[in-house]
Amino acid sequence: MKIEEIKAKLEVEGYSVMLMKDASLTVGQKNGHDKELGLIMLKNAFGVEIKKDLIKVDYAIGQIPIEKEFKTIEEVLKFVRQVFPLEE
Repeated sequence: MKIEEIKAKLEVEGYSVMLMKDASLTVGQKNGHDKELGLIMLKNAFGVEIKKDLIKVDYAIGQIPIEKEFKTIEEVLKFVRQVFPLEE
């Protein structure tokens, strides 16, 4: 299981995905572009990383950090579709 494979599958689903230097992903829905900073703005963002044989998804509800672990990419995609649905 590779982080690049997870990145590709999330992009096919329609999410904006950034691969970070530490081999983790920041994922969300595009919410504009900050010209001053030169950054894409994301809403409903969450992180994805691989720890041992598990895929870890972390996000926050308000100020409470939440961490979920999954064994397969399909489980992650199902969770992401339910918790972070894309808006048209």
